[in-house]
Amino acid sequence: MARWLALIGLVPAAMTVQAGRPLSSDDAATAPVGSCQLEGWGEKAGSSRAWVLAPACGLSESLEIGGDYSRPQPRDEIRGEASVAVKWVPKSWQVPTAWGSLSFGLKAGLSFERPVSSGWRRSASGVLGLATLAISEEAAVHLNIGPHKERASGQTGTVLNLAGVWVPDPRALLFAEIQTNDRRALLGTTVRTVGGLWWLSPDKLGLSLTASRQSGSSQTLWTAGFGWYGLEF
Repeated sequence: MARWLALIGLVPAAMTVQAGRPLSSDDAATAPVGSCQLEGWGEKAGSSRAWVLAPACGLSESLEIGGDYSRPQPRDEIRGEASVAVKWVPKSWQVPTAWGSLSFGLKAGLSFERPVSSGWRRSASGVLGLATLAISEEAAVHLNIGPHKERASGQTGTVLNLAGVWVPDPRALLFAEIQTNDRRALLGTTVRTVGGLWWLSPDKLGLSLTASRQSGSSQTLWTAGFGWYGLEF
């Protein structure tokens, strides 16, 4: 179950309408240089659970490095999963439009898994093109698209994530998103998610809750988590 959402994305990503947990779609923005964030959440679908930690740090004005570690329960086949990714968002890739500010970026990542019977091994790789349209300070749209390759099967497909974010109140963020792909083994696999985040301390500490449903399934995946931002190094 820890891989339930990861099936159609590279890795899963604040009062500014940026992406971040609870979204799985990513935004065309990076953490401030010299600053880190730590996001964590629990996932539950039926009797299966997983615990995830996802740190990220801004290395420069246009470069961010991040990753995540997931521990599924029960650990019948996989003891743990992890990923690492680099995001590049040059300021020169930001353009004004009649609908708002449009930003572009790139994100490249590797995914790993640790089977019960062996050590860590690479499981997937991919690249995402990122686009964010900041319609206003209260609303934004995020689009991700790019190739994703599974190492075991050698199969490559195109991932597509689309999310809309709305900030109805300075302490609340709401969103809806859809994730899909064209990989043969997962043809028709689409995940729809809705959720929100409540700021305990604006732009610093927030709590999130999401509900996701995969096409063809009657089971709902619930996540509850936190985001801690602005950690300087």
